[in-house]
Amino acid sequence: MISAILYIALALFALGFSIFIHELGHFIAAKKRGLVADRFSIGFGPRLFGWHRNGTDFRLSLFPLGGYVSLPQLADMGRLEGGEEDEASKLPPISYADKMIVAVMGAVFNILFALVLSLVLWGVGREIVKSTTVGHVAQEIRNAEGETVPGPAYVAGIQPGDTIYRIDGNRVPDWWYFQNAIATGVGKEAGENGRREVEVGVLRGDSELSFTVYPELVSSERMRYIGVEPETDETSAPIVVRLEPDMPAIEAGLLPGDRLIKLDGEEIVSGAFLNTYLANHGDRTIEVTVERKGKEVTLPIRPRIKEGETSPRFGFAYDFQYKTERVHYNPIEQLYRFAETMKMTLYALIHKNSDVRVKNMSGPVGIVHGLTRMAQIGFIDLLWMLALINVNLAIFNLLPIPVLDGGHMLFATISKVIGRPLPQKLMENVQGAFMVLLLCFVLYVSFFDVGRVGRDIGLIDDEPAPEKSTPPEEAAP
Repeated sequence: MISAILYIALALFALGFSIFIHELGHFIAAKKRGLVADRFSIGFGPRLFGWHRNGTDFRLSLFPLGGYVSLPQLADMGRLEGGEEDEASKLPPISYADKMIVAVMGAVFNILFALVLSLVLWGVGREIVKSTTVGHVAQEIRNAEGETVPGPAYVAGIQPGDTIYRIDGNRVPDWWYFQNAIATGVGKEAGENGRREVEVGVLRGDSELSFTVYPELVSSERMRYIGVEPETDETSAPIVVRLEPDMPAIEAGLLPGDRLIKLDGEEIVSGAFLNTYLANHGDRTIEVTVERKGKEVTLPIRPRIKEGETSPRFGFAYDFQYKTERVHYNPIEQLYRFAETMKMTLYALIHKNSDVRVKNMSGPVGIVHGLTRMAQIGFIDLLWMLALINVNLAIFNLLPIPVLDGGHMLFATISKVIGRPLPQKLMENVQGAFMVLLLCFVLYVSFFDVGRVGRDIGLIDDEPAPEKSTPPEEAAP
């Protein structure tokens, strides 16, 4: 319990520090350009505590949903930041260059911080699933509606041992990119009821083959999935990661962390063997042998049909240790990959054929949970995710949306083009409206974040553990 609290505290500090770095960029640029910076706040809303120095109120505010530096000469936020309505009118005007430089420097500092983290990652390396060779192709998967359907990759003709090298014409550098490309895909057959589709290029021996695959939506997230998994480490056994309440596995005494080593006395030699054996013997009790704290424990588990379902299930999810490699991506390549991931996500969000929705995004709750999980895995993984978050913060803040830095730059550019300042009241009303929208957005995604976190830590179980239908990190009977 104490260690979990420490990991959460570390995650909160990491996110807060990223926000601090962003605002520090604005603050330093403003001071260098001679602007007034009357407040430097981590969080929004009423002031909790802080101190005054050289005309600036450094504060921690009530709502930890970001932060800001109050710069009345840049774009007055008026009542939103607790300032006076005529505050900017009492100050000397600033140039277009001042506005643009100060607005962009928050994102620049996030990129610089991500670059420093990427330099560390370049030096020490990070273990990832680099190979895109297919280790297992599921013959059947469970879709988001709980129905058992044929595995899309299996139907298309993809086989274990194939190496995936292209997705919709784009090169696939590693398994992480492959997963993101499938999940954020926008391919769809022509017609109103056209099926989702993706072009998958594989290497099979000396041949280059191309397959049209029709992804299914899986899990409560309703993300695209084609039913393939990477190669597993032959020396490791699958590990139980989740148990479904009131189902045979948990009732038989199976525990998270148990290593699955035998079924009816036969060693589990591969993921395919495990999936096939459980699927083909779902009509009787199976003697499941696990390794627990260095000892072998055998548990008889008989699957049963849960109310509202049609197929018998055991009710546990398991994860494989996939083959990993230590990679040393150079910092520029790493930053490019982070930006590419963000671009794919944003493009999917606005594309009519995509299945990515706003609810699939993460707010503060999801980000902190992700950082916490990475901290539990290892310090290097925490640094990697922190670098990813900083690149995302930079790109997100440069979007031309009022309240964000890109919005300030947009207002400044419009004023420059028309040759006169925009009406102060108009700017304040627009900023206020978008602030409300931003808060609604945060609350909306946080609602779904809470559900995801609850399911991840076992507090919420509003969906069955799907059989052979989850994304490659997790399979489940």
